[in-house]
Amino acid sequence: MNAENINTFVPKVSAKKITTSSLGGSIATSIATSIAGTLGGTIVPKLLNPQKVKTATPAFVTAGIPLEADPAIGKNFHPEKVSIIMPAFNAKDTIGEAITSALNGTHKNIEILVTDDGSTDGTEKIVTDMARTDARIKYYKNSKNLGAYKSRNVMLEAATGKYIAFLDSDDTWEPNKLEECLNLLKQHPEVKSVGHALRYLDKRGNKVSYIPTYPTNQTELQDVQENGALPWVFPTALVAEREAILDIGGFLDWKVAADTEFMARLAQRHGMLGTKAPLGNYRVLGNSLTDKYWLDKRLAIDCVKENLQRQIRGQSELTLSEYREIFFQNLPPLKKLNKLREIAATSFMRKAGQSWLNREIVPTLVYGIATTALNPQATVHKIQWMKYQKRLNREFS
Repeated sequence: MNAENINTFVPKVSAKKITTSSLGGSIATSIATSIAGTLGGTIVPKLLNPQKVKTATPAFVTAGIPLEADPAIGKNFHPEKVSIIMPAFNAKDTIGEAITSALNGTHKNIEILVTDDGSTDGTEKIVTDMARTDARIKYYKNSKNLGAYKSRNVMLEAATGKYIAFLDSDDTWEPNKLEECLNLLKQHPEVKSVGHALRYLDKRGNKVSYIPTYPTNQTELQDVQENGALPWVFPTALVAEREAILDIGGFLDWKVAADTEFMARLAQRHGMLGTKAPLGNYRVLGNSLTDKYWLDKRLAIDCVKENLQRQIRGQSELTLSEYREIFFQNLPPLKKLNKLREIAATSFMRKAGQSWLNREIVPTLVYGIATTALNPQATVHKIQWMKYQKRLNREFS
């Protein structure tokens, strides 16, 4: 997977320089309105005490436009501090474990910025109770539901660490996660972001399999930066310099797959390397946005891949809306049907894998049969992939 000085997906424009007068006309008004209003204007901090909770003003909404750090915040930066950004929505059953895994890490110079995205299940009480005993935990509540991508963007402005890490509220880290990632960044100053392999967690919290990462060496990074290969790094496995993330503008406002697009831009412009060591754990719950919007997810990923190749060919890139229009309106019926068959098989294969990891035999068989019926080759590839994961799991046990 590949991408380098192909100048990514967006023009290099500072968000602070966007004005209606400089852009002109209805387009400028539209962009200015989006920046000013998409998030509803503010996040509402739940004040435990003034020392533990800070207010945060969303300085940017539109990802993909390089952003400038707030000088007032920059004065408080600590060169070794890691700001851990954690969006949360109805996460009372897992968020305590997620936060504790970060607090128990060997690298102690951290802050944990929890953004409650409208939870109604007791998430707020769990986090605020923990914040009363550890000042490194800071709790924020969005004034309206924004989704994980926008919530992460907002918290980038509140962060006071040189480094940013993302930890989802249902995932966990190994104690040496941050220490190892920071060491990797120091060993490779040519890159500004690093990742690592993960293990799957089943519904009972057991570590059941291995998730590889990519790229892990300079040859693979060259494949990413020159040939358009996609990085394979989950947000919960990423540690990056905050300025690098601000430079690429954070996450795009997509329903799904904005993390895939984000990793591609970050790796292209600032470089990315990963370690094969599983330093975190990704929980398999089976009710993610990917499961709900499986077609949107696949089309978005395909759009990212298409744009990477367009960059290499020197062609103009497509917006997600333009790519969807090509698929739904301009693609010949037989090609569209074949593409839908492949996408559906991929979705069923994903569900079969989730069911297998959670030891749910009947759903595994049902989804496995459906995958094989739609795309036998996909089943063959999945079996080969599972064997590869099993070998790596043994290697790193």
